Amino acid sequence: MSFYKEILPYVDYLHSVRKLEDYISFDLKFPMSWSIPKSMTESDGIVPYDSGSQNLKGISFVCQVDEQNITSTLAKIQRVIKLNKDKEMKEKLFRETIDSLKKTFETTDLETLKRLYIDFESDAKNLENGDQGTSLELVEERTAERPKRTRVRKTETDKGTEES
Repeated sequence: MSFYKEILPYVDYLHSVRKLEDYISFDLKFPMSWSIPKSMTESDGIVPYDSGSQNLKGISFVCQVDEQNITSTLAKIQRVIKLNKDKEMKEKLFRETIDSLKKTFETTDLETLKRLYIDFESDAKNLENGDQGTSLELVEERTAERPKRTRVRKTETDKGTEES
């Protein structure tokens, strides 16, 4: 495999790669909103540095120069990138869903809204391929009537007996 293919997943964040005696340092710049799991920050080898930008945080991933440590460190970097990209995508989907719901509530009559529900269904194709996840399906009207909830209301005499 070429060096290009090895560093491609990190290119957007890679600032530098340095050799320090028996160690190698992968210096990356991430958006300020990104975080690193606490389990990783407690381990040796992750050091913050001044990125020179107010919008980016600098993180150095340092390890000994051997195949096992470098592979492990690159896996940590990939995990940080994946976790944060997933978080960003979830936040974007959440905002889009909220906007969609707002529009639905603004333009739909009350009786139709009473039949509104959100259904999460597993996509059988994704599960067959080994992917796990759910898809959000917004259904405006139910085909079956929702079970009615009954609530017993307290009467004035019930309230009076509770206070005694």
